Amino acid sequence: MRKQEIAALMRAHRGRARPVASLHILRQARLEPDDQTFLEGHADELGPSDLLRWRSRCEPGFTKNVIVELARRAVLDPIGFRHEVLDAPKLDIHEEEWRELAELLRSKIPDTIYAIVLERGGPRPQRDPPERRFTPGIIAPEPLLDDADLDGGAPVDFDEARRLSFYELLFKQRKAKLRISDGDFLAIAMEHAQNEGEDWSLLAPKIPGVLRDAVLEKAARTSRNAERANLLCWLERHDVNRKALLAIALRPAGTAFELGLVDWLARHLTTRSAWDQQGADVIRAFLDNRAFAELGEVVTLAFSAAQQRQGGETRRGFVEAIQSAFAVTLVAMAKQAIVVGRKPDALAALSALVCLDPPSRVSRAVHDLRSLDGIDPDVDELIGVNERMLKHSDARDASLEGIVAALHALADQ
Repeated sequence: MRKQEIAALMRAHRGRARPVASLHILRQARLEPDDQTFLEGHADELGPSDLLRWRSRCEPGFTKNVIVELARRAVLDPIGFRHEVLDAPKLDIHEEEWRELAELLRSKIPDTIYAIVLERGGPRPQRDPPERRFTPGIIAPEPLLDDADLDGGAPVDFDEARRLSFYELLFKQRKAKLRISDGDFLAIAMEHAQNEGEDWSLLAPKIPGVLRDAVLEKAARTSRNAERANLLCWLERHDVNRKALLAIALRPAGTAFELGLVDWLARHLTTRSAWDQQGADVIRAFLDNRAFAELGEVVTLAFSAAQQRQGGETRRGFVEAIQSAFAVTLVAMAKQAIVVGRKPDALAALSALVCLDPPSRVSRAVHDLRSLDGIDPDVDELIGVNERMLKHSDARDASLEGIVAALHALADQ
């Protein structure tokens, strides 16, 4: 990267060098002179993993600054140096660098740790596989009520049915004890659907198809994500179209996106066409709620499911489609932020976009940002960074690592 591009990223990350280094500079295959100058000037702000990544990207014979910084860390915190550097799973340090490191640390760290340096890190730490693995099970709850609690099974009319709980209503319907029409049955269920106090999660398997409109209403209204996920599964089994289900799934709820809803969304995003059609909507809903970790889980679960469907391999186009959806969303967010004058939000979106390798068709949308009025110089610089990156990027390099880096860049703001 060029010096002015790095400076723009520093302003986007509020002057903190480590996210600029780890999320942007050290993700490049090759470091430019300005990259090296920046890393040298901020070496004390980098983490041990950043230093090792920096060393791996240096040309042979130009790693002295990294080795000197590693030695400084070892003297300041020998125990931390052992755990974070010497015990790293993949420790790639050349022989001449080990000799230099050993010379710098002679008589300055405990003998036990110095011995490991002399052994060139020693054998790599290995973890034994766990004896037991967690396996999800099926919850089989006890009945909410005994049959004896339900009025002895006496038939009820419309007015009596309205006074029943939803569970009691379903029980009466299953026992043919409702003296009302299907229309009245649905009308009463619709009243229950508007009652936030009732949770239909465990009742979903017992709900008859005639109550589909009531289930749609309840799924859309509830602030409980677990309940929403269960009702979405019910609606899916009753042939409600995917577009309508997705609109319900992404509707803001009272709490953050939880595991049940994350899992449901991931199961519907296991193909390239699904990401092409719905990916941008899903991503925008999560980003608007700052649910970065949960969005990462959606991507990971969808990727894993796609791998299983394809025999352990994922077609290149699948990850390209995810990155494309992310890129389109980030450009739209940057545009919106520029229009309303929210510079930090524009910088965050453009900083995250730098992490991706989207297809070339995104370049026009990035270039069009320059036509907007009132662009801040820092924002304009990051638009330029993205234009240059897109010019030289290859969508075939798209990876989950880039998506994770983009999410970290957004969360850092």
